[in-house]
Amino acid sequence: MTTGRGSESDRQPWRELMTPALPTPVYALAPAPGRLWAGGLGGIACYRAASEKPGEVEAGTWEPGPVLLPPAPVTVLWAYGNLLLAGGNGGLAYSLTGGAGWQRSEIEDGSVGVTVLAPSPTFGSDNTLLAGTLANGLLRSSDGGRTWRNVSFGLQSQEITDLLWLDRLTVLAATDEGVYRSRDGGRGWRRVLESTEGAIEGLTRLADGGVLAVLDNGTLLRAEAEGEHWQPLTSTDGLAGASPLSLFTTEAGTLLLGTQRGLLRSTDGGRSWQTVDGRMVHICRQGQGRLYAGSDEGVLVSDDDGQSWRALPLPPLHDLLRLQPQGERLWLLGTHTAPLQARLMDSEAGETAEWQRLQGLTLPLTGCAVIDDETLLLAGPEGLLRLWPASGEHQLLLTEPLEGNTLITWADSGQARHIWVASGDGQHLWHSANDGASWRQLTPPFGVTLLAALQATPEHLVAATYDPRQYHVCLWYSTDDGSNWIRGLEADTNWPLVASCAEPLALGVGNILLLAMPDGSWRRSPVGHGGGGIRRIVSCEHAGQRLLFVLAGGGIFRSDDLGQSWQAQHEGLPLVRIADIACTSTRLFVLLSGGVVSLRRL
Repeated sequence: MTTGRGSESDRQPWRELMTPALPTPVYALAPAPGRLWAGGLGGIACYRAASEKPGEVEAGTWEPGPVLLPPAPVTVLWAYGNLLLAGGNGGLAYSLTGGAGWQRSEIEDGSVGVTVLAPSPTFGSDNTLLAGTLANGLLRSSDGGRTWRNVSFGLQSQEITDLLWLDRLTVLAATDEGVYRSRDGGRGWRRVLESTEGAIEGLTRLADGGVLAVLDNGTLLRAEAEGEHWQPLTSTDGLAGASPLSLFTTEAGTLLLGTQRGLLRSTDGGRSWQTVDGRMVHICRQGQGRLYAGSDEGVLVSDDDGQSWRALPLPPLHDLLRLQPQGERLWLLGTHTAPLQARLMDSEAGETAEWQRLQGLTLPLTGCAVIDDETLLLAGPEGLLRLWPASGEHQLLLTEPLEGNTLITWADSGQARHIWVASGDGQHLWHSANDGASWRQLTPPFGVTLLAALQATPEHLVAATYDPRQYHVCLWYSTDDGSNWIRGLEADTNWPLVASCAEPLALGVGNILLLAMPDGSWRRSPVGHGGGGIRRIVSCEHAGQRLLFVLAGGGIFRSDDLGQSWQAQHEGLPLVRIADIACTSTRLFVLLSGGVVSLRRL
């Protein structure tokens, strides 16, 4: 059972270890009265300006947003009153409270990658939105983003790159092979442009009523007001080698083209362009007379229709959302951001930390495991790397490119250390029986389901698969190092994550903690309440006793009796911002969104 009764550690004060601000890409922007929402690798953040008068340099501040679950980069944002929508690789989520609380949207296709979000021009009366996806075509919502159904009838391509409403019923969709038009508010589609030169990267409405499209090779195409009769623009000076990322028309009719080599501006309908900022720009938006641009390093602002730009303070949007202790070090780990390491030190003011970035790695990092106090295993495009951070030495153990989500687990068996590496799609599994010196590839039996967890102990190898369409978890067991597997416990859950712990062997399915018993059975222990399932399980030896800590819906919980009873541990912490937890024999660590580490002694 879960109780609110505090333990001795509840009375220990929380101390904060501030991490350095890091440049980070901003992929989504949503201006709103008095604030600016930004989305990126680590979720969302809100900027509140002290001044909104054009020309004044405001001394505003960023407020880290809640942790959106499951964690994923946010690539689309939209704000309307107290409604806020956010989306990305993990689907869509909505807030009815101005970003304070979030719920996952119900999508007919299950979990999909969202690329673009476009509200109807009459959203205030019809509550209609369209969303483009990476591989599932188009989605439509008529209830303000709570539920979505697929509306891809007529599409020959399922990869949507942009959307543009022309009026309350007419909308254009850009794809990797052309432009489609709907006359019925997005329910059915017909192609109006077939592109043989490349994918359509962006669409925008011109000041004179025409429509402009940009291809991924920089070619500009113009159409009439209804999206028909497309013709290439001639004499487009300044676009050579631009590699476009976004296209936007300001309220004054100026065009802004975000590219990999900077932000370009045109005042003559796209015939000539000038570079106004040299930073890579992913998106442009306008709100209350100001222009905002999401760059590869943060957010830019312009008060003169895009002629000049200045940078806002760095937003807290990096994706270092995983904590990992290692001896005297504490690691912050992510996928697209180089890891941060800190050495913890005691001073008269309490614990302090000196942070350093781990340089020279090929990103993205798709998996990480701490082997001992001196060694890390990192997975990425080059394969599996063994790293000794103290000396900077490294060794390439496995040369297979490890993309997507990579699971790494290990166990000591006698004199040998066994290591297993698996791809998140469940299709590939490698095993080394000699600490990475040699490898054999195994054939996992998991089918097309996702591999949600892989946990080794000296006696067993345990895996958990998840079917996002059936919302179904299945546990698998192997006693011969992964050569053969036995299908075990199955359960239904809407929670797409399965947390695991090696000692004691434990798995989190939904909000149920499964603890392995000596007789091979599992003890079930409910932990937390609401807000999703179990996200992290960690344990440590403290004063001769095995402690369990679980991050679940409702907060952080501690058990001193192997899951038979639980005590809340999160007093004084903002629950919606808790991204991860970790523990050592002396400390409990909590990572909050925005890069704040809180700790207290056990």
